[in-house]
Amino acid sequence: MALLRRWDVESLGDSHGGETSASTYLQSIERDLDRMPRRQVLDFLVQYFLSELNWMKQVIHAPSFLAHVYAAQSLPSPSHTVDSIGGLSLTNIRNTCSEVSDSLAQACLSLDWKGSLVRVQDTLFLALKFSCEGRTDRFWEGIAAASRAAQKAGIHADASFPSTNGAQNLEREIERRTLCSLYVLDSHLSRQLDRVPFLPDDLVSEALPQLRLGLEISTDTSAPELFTERLMQVQLGQFWRSFGPRRNAEYDPLQSEQRYDRFCAEYLPALPPTFALEPDTQWDTRLLKLPTQRQLLHIAIFDSICWNFRPLLLLKPAQIARLAPYKQVLLQSQKRRLVLAALKKLEAVTALHAKLGGSHTRFAVIIFNTFEAAVLLLGLCCHADFPFGHGEEDTMLLGVKAGRLTRRKDLQAAEQALRRLQMLADFSEMAASGERVVTQLFIKASQEHASEPVAQTGSSGSSAWPGSLLDSLGLDDNAGQWGFVEHANYGWLPESIPTMTQDDSYPVLQGSRLGFAAPWAVDNSL
Repeated sequence: MALLRRWDVESLGDSHGGETSASTYLQSIERDLDRMPRRQVLDFLVQYFLSELNWMKQVIHAPSFLAHVYAAQSLPSPSHTVDSIGGLSLTNIRNTCSEVSDSLAQACLSLDWKGSLVRVQDTLFLALKFSCEGRTDRFWEGIAAASRAAQKAGIHADASFPSTNGAQNLEREIERRTLCSLYVLDSHLSRQLDRVPFLPDDLVSEALPQLRLGLEISTDTSAPELFTERLMQVQLGQFWRSFGPRRNAEYDPLQSEQRYDRFCAEYLPALPPTFALEPDTQWDTRLLKLPTQRQLLHIAIFDSICWNFRPLLLLKPAQIARLAPYKQVLLQSQKRRLVLAALKKLEAVTALHAKLGGSHTRFAVIIFNTFEAAVLLLGLCCHADFPFGHGEEDTMLLGVKAGRLTRRKDLQAAEQALRRLQMLADFSEMAASGERVVTQLFIKASQEHASEPVAQTGSSGSSAWPGSLLDSLGLDDNAGQWGFVEHANYGWLPESIPTMTQDDSYPVLQGSRLGFAAPWAVDNSL
C-alpha cells in the first residue's frame, strides 16, 4: 500500500467506494448532526468532562482539544441541575448522543476503514462506558476493538517517529498519550482477568510522550505534570508484564518473593516524590486533581501486589506439605503481605471515594477494588493458621510501616468495604452483585471470629475455607488461572452460611440484599 501511494496509484482499500460512498452517506451524516443536542448543552458536557472526569483515564489531551475545538472562555460554569441540562433530560441527551455516535461511527468506518486517532479515542470512550455499567465482558471487547483501531490507524507506528513540524509533532505526542492510556487499560484488565494482553509488551517503550507540550496553562516548570500518573501506570504494566503470562504451574512462594523484591528495588524508587507511597504533598492545593490521581496510582500498586500473592489461596494442604520448610515460612509471610496489600488498597479506595464526594458512583475502580479487597480479607480471615496478632508489632509493606495485624482490624476493614458496596448497590449492578457475595463471606468470617479458637487442621498451614467455597471462587486445581472473579458461582452460599441474628455485632448486615449472581461475570456468547 505504501508503494502504491508513492507511485500515485489510487488505493483500492481506503475508502470502500470513494466519492460514490461519500455522497451516499452525506445525507445520513447531516441528519445525525441535526439530531445532536444544542451547542449550549454540548459545551456544558465538554466543560464538565474536562474538569471533572478526564483526569481518570486521560484519553484526550485537554489543552489541545480546547485550543483546536472549543474556546474555553465561552463555556458555561457547571451550575446546572443534576437531572437536566438546558431543559433537556440527561436520559434524553445520553440516548440521543449514543444513537448519533453509533450512526456516525458506522458511516465513518464505511468511508474510511483505516480511521485515525479520533476513532481510537471514540472506541476507548465506548469501552469505558461499558466499564461504568459493570460490563467487564464488553469492556474487554472494547479494549480489543481500540487496540485494532490503533493499529489500523497506524498510531503505534507514527508515535515512534518524531517530526520537525510543530503541528505534526503535537499530533504525534497526543497519539503517544492515547497509546499509553490504552496500554494501561489493556495491562490492568488483562491482569485482573488473568488473560493475555492485546498489545505487545514493548509497544510503548520507544514511544513515551513528553510531559510538557507547551499548551498547559501553568507556566511553572517545577510543577508536576498530570500525565505523570499515566506514565507511572505504564511502567507498572511493563514491570509485571516482564515476567510473562501466568501458566497453570503450581504457586511457588520463592518466585513470588523474588518478584516482590524486584518491585521494591526497581519500580518504587522510580516514583516521583508527588506519587510516592509517602508523598510530597506541597502541590496538592494548587493542582486539585493531583491527590486523586495519586490515589489511582496507589490503588493500582497495591492491587498488583495482591495479584502477585493472590495465587497462594490456590494451594491445597497436600501441596503446602510438600513445600520446603523455608518456603512454608515464606508462605506465612506472604499471607501477611496479602492482607496488608488488601488493607492498603481499601484505604486508597476510601480516600479516592472521599475526594470524589463519597456519594453514589459507577466508577469501576472504586467498586471492583472494594469488592476484590474485601474478598481477599475475608478469605484470609478464615484461614485457621493465619498469624493474626503474632510477629512484629509494626509490619512493613513496600518499605512502609503498616501496623499490627489483628482479626478485628481485618473484619472492620471488610465491614467498611461492605458498607460502601451497600451504598452503591442502588446505583450500580456491579456493586449490587459484589455486595451480595461479600455479605455472605462476611457472615462466615464473623461467625468463625465469634467461635474462636478455631481448631487447627494440621501443621501444613491449610486453608480453613471449605472446599465448596474454594470451588465457588474458582480457587481449585481445575479452575483456570486465578480468574476467580470472572468465573465465580456463588449459588450455594445461602444454604451453607446461616443468617445472622439481629443481635450480631455487625449492624452492616441488617437489611442486606439476598439472591446471588456472579459479579460482572463474562458473557462468553459475545
